[in-house]
Amino acid sequence: MSYELFISRASPYSMKIAAMMAYLGVEHRLTLQNAMNRYAVIRRLSGRTMVPMLRRDDWALSDSTAIARYLMRLPEHRRRLWMPEGVDTLSFLLEDFSDEWMVRWMALSRWLNTEDCRHVERIIGRELSAGLPGVGGLVGSAARAAVVGRMEGWGVSETNRTTLMASAQRTLGAVERALDDGRLYLFGDRASLADFGIFGPLGQYASDPTGARKLTSSDYTRLRAYLQRFNAMPDGEVVEGQATDASLEALEALMAEALGTYWEVMVANLEALHRKKRPATTAARLLDGASFEFAPSRYLNGQLQGWLQEMEDAYNTRNELFGAEGAVLERALIGRVEALASRPEAADLLAAYPGLGLR
Repeated sequence: MSYELFISRASPYSMKIAAMMAYLGVEHRLTLQNAMNRYAVIRRLSGRTMVPMLRRDDWALSDSTAIARYLMRLPEHRRRLWMPEGVDTLSFLLEDFSDEWMVRWMALSRWLNTEDCRHVERIIGRELSAGLPGVGGLVGSAARAAVVGRMEGWGVSETNRTTLMASAQRTLGAVERALDDGRLYLFGDRASLADFGIFGPLGQYASDPTGARKLTSSDYTRLRAYLQRFNAMPDGEVVEGQATDASLEALEALMAEALGTYWEVMVANLEALHRKKRPATTAARLLDGASFEFAPSRYLNGQLQGWLQEMEDAYNTRNELFGAEGAVLERALIGRVEALASRPEAADLLAAYPGLGLR
């Protein structure tokens, strides 16, 4: 039975799932959000007005990671994601990095640059007003105000502009280098979950005026072709190959960025939550020396637990996280866990994951 996927073309999470469903060959139709279906359908079925939302009759699922995991468990696909041992764990971690960290610099570029902000206001306004003349501008402005009002706690602010855009610059370079040997996707010539996660914010950044200009540089030739492959998927154009033994060494710069930014923020968040009085804001010192200010949250603590759980699950089934070729990546990640183990506030947290062995 066919699915219905409710999306916004201005949502990195929506476009991530739209591309993934097309790649897998899951039968579905795309429905753009509007002021009517956000309440009559999306909120009625999911309890929230957020997209993406996957629907079949009166069953619904929201949150892009939950939808992605559900899709990966479906018994039949036209094609499957490339998720062998080693690639699976690294792919899950990079998906979370893209969903939770890359999206921050994408959002800053979008909502704190006037040209980009107006561009996206028009897109959202047309969607929510269903094209009614004279209404879209007001709706788009209201949507912007709602988004910007929430972003401060995420650290998406002028205070962190230099820090976030420096991370963006490094990430763009890391993805370009990962594709330097001609592979179609991060782990070879078939797409993984990480590819769709990274496409979410990167594709949105590239669709905004500032990002589009940035990516015209000859420094990003392979990155542009990579994004074009995903953009074409919802129209039925899927490119893949059979060579899937590409070296994990090419992913080291990208994983280093995740560990040097997002991991440090999760650890600083844990420390802030364990203070006698939780501060309204705290700061993480990133590995490039930059400071990142944000509001501590239990949500971020749950994301740190998710990383630890992914690692423990891997060690429960094999001796190496990422295989022999991923030894450098594994040492870097376990080194971070060992450093975390030296912090008193992490004792109870790490006790819940004995399978890590702090090796």
